[in-house]
Amino acid sequence: MSAITEQLQTLLSPPLASTSQERALAYLDTTYPTFDALNDGDDLDKAVEAAESRSKELNQKLEASSSTTARKINSTLISAATYLQSAKELSLTRHSLVDQLSTLTEELLPSGPGQERTLLEELEDLHVRLNELQNARSYVAVLEKALELSEQAVAEIQSSKEKPVSETSLSKYMELQNYVFTTIDALKPAESVHGEPMKLAAFLRDLRTRTWKDIVGVLSESLLAIAEQLRWPSPISTDLYDSLEAADKSTFESTFVNLLFLQAAGEKINVATAESSTVNALRKQGLYPLETLLEPISMRFRYHFDGKRQTNRLDKPEWYFTHVLNLMHEHKPFMTTVIQPLLVKGGYGDVNASDEFCRVLLSLPTRKLKRTVPLLLTTPAILAHTVYQTLIFDGSVRDGGFEIRRTWEGKQRLRIADEERKKAKITTTREAKRMSKPPYETAIEWEGLSEIILGRKDWFDSWLQGEKQFADNQYNEIISSPDAWQISDDGDGGDSGAQLSADYGSRATTSARRFKALMERVTERYQPLPHLIHKSHFLFDIQLPLLEAYLSRITSSLDAYERLSSSFVRAVPGALAGQVGHGLDTKRLTSGVEGLTRVVKALVSARWIKAAMEAWGEDLGFLELWHGIQENPVLRARAEANTMLPRAGPTATLNDQADTTMFDVLIKQYGDVVSRSEDMTVKQICAEVETELKPYFAGQYDKTEPENVGESNALSIPATL
Repeated sequence: MSAITEQLQTLLSPPLASTSQERALAYLDTTYPTFDALNDGDDLDKAVEAAESRSKELNQKLEASSSTTARKINSTLISAATYLQSAKELSLTRHSLVDQLSTLTEELLPSGPGQERTLLEELEDLHVRLNELQNARSYVAVLEKALELSEQAVAEIQSSKEKPVSETSLSKYMELQNYVFTTIDALKPAESVHGEPMKLAAFLRDLRTRTWKDIVGVLSESLLAIAEQLRWPSPISTDLYDSLEAADKSTFESTFVNLLFLQAAGEKINVATAESSTVNALRKQGLYPLETLLEPISMRFRYHFDGKRQTNRLDKPEWYFTHVLNLMHEHKPFMTTVIQPLLVKGGYGDVNASDEFCRVLLSLPTRKLKRTVPLLLTTPAILAHTVYQTLIFDGSVRDGGFEIRRTWEGKQRLRIADEERKKAKITTTREAKRMSKPPYETAIEWEGLSEIILGRKDWFDSWLQGEKQFADNQYNEIISSPDAWQISDDGDGGDSGAQLSADYGSRATTSARRFKALMERVTERYQPLPHLIHKSHFLFDIQLPLLEAYLSRITSSLDAYERLSSSFVRAVPGALAGQVGHGLDTKRLTSGVEGLTRVVKALVSARWIKAAMEAWGEDLGFLELWHGIQENPVLRARAEANTMLPRAGPTATLNDQADTTMFDVLIKQYGDVVSRSEDMTVKQICAEVETELKPYFAGQYDKTEPENVGESNALSIPATL
């Protein structure tokens, strides 16, 4: 800046005369080095004239430049003053903006606890609320349209319920279904972002399901109304149905078939989604008209067995089981003669009407069991009774000819199994062989209502524990009974007891007979169970431990007898007739008839149970159970880990396994006890005979023989017995 100022001052200063004179002198010296050169010609005059002319020109330019410079300086000063004023104003504006910026910054910074909300936070909240309102508006628009379509779908079927149902009469429902599918597909990107399903999608699915139920309800109400005129749910015989008004019968049949048409149309337009195609979901569904006819029956069932009436008793499950069986039997003629032709007319001729009606009836005791079993877990006796009655009910239903494969559920499961079979990849020959079979031969079987209890591990374990505790209590009562080790008559055990006594030439003790009966009662409890795994629990957890405990009881009594009869006689508990304590006559307990009786009691008890196990091992039920255990890898491993069951070696053949029964190990152990008891009996008899003959032998040596006694009268006794 200073250099420019100096330059301006230099330019504005007037010219120096000395400088001009020096330049003129230098020019003259250069041009005219001598005085003579100065006088030659008129060059000097011309130079002077040129200099004067140049001087005038420069003076003119100087005047013009001075005038211009003055104007420029004046305008520059004015502009500088203006700029200076603007700079001052801008400086003030800048300070004002800095203050405002500082204030706004403080207002926009996040507020701390106890401070007022900032403008930015309020703007953000307003923006969020605006987005929520926009989303809500969109949601409401979707819901409004979906609800409108739902109402229109129900109204459409309501207006045409007298006509046969077809896809045309379900146009509004199909529009609703397409709208739901489209909306759910549009929501999938948002679901992937949030990582969870949108509630709107769940609502639309539920709305679609409720709409279809409302559509079915429209026709169901008509069917129920006409069915009441036919005196349903009272049994309707063929003669009674034939005697009804033709108009009522025609209305009933047309409404019934119309419901079937509705179900067929629903299946055609894919009303059943993937969620409703599972086995558990199929069990809750059925043919619409039969489900409708079940409603009044269900109301009566709940009135009698779910209310406060005396028929609703937890300890009497057989009452509602019998009620359901009676319903199946009473309505079977009506289902066979009237409903079956209607199923054929409605396009479901492959469904057996009687079996389908039985299947929908089974939902009544199913619901009852699921609600009552949790209340019975603390009462093992009632729980066991309920399980037993449920097994009897399942057997009665099967004996009545019920087959799940002939029902609507069975057909749907068959269809699903066929689809899975087509999609499955066959990788092995065994898999190919399995997949080549019809699916209903491998998967479509009725599991029975017992599966409701047996299928839940905690419920089954509670029942098993109750049965085990009952069996243990019975066993303790048997062996602690005063007459437990008394030899009973043949008649006490029934025909089987008399037969075993005849086969082995001996009777059994009371405990052996009662213990055998206890084992058979346990077998009766689990033989009706449908699954091998449940049967094996009774074998492993109840029967085998009790058989081992009874064997240990007999063995311990023989051990105690041997200790008492040894040279180191001491009082040890464990005799068959009771406890042996100090101060008793141990010789009397181990000698004579009383001592021998104790050994014989152990002998006949072990022989009786051994014979019973030999018969059990050949029983068809136990043979099937043992074969199933050998075929199941898990149960086979558990059996091999149990020392009371036979083990199949690695080189065992099928013939070897076929010759083996599950009681072979225990039969051998009981047989060893029998052999041991027999040996002890022989030793005891020999010892008793030898003891009784000692006085005789001693008297023979002291007495003199008469000479006339013949040799034929002499007694020849061997030296040893």
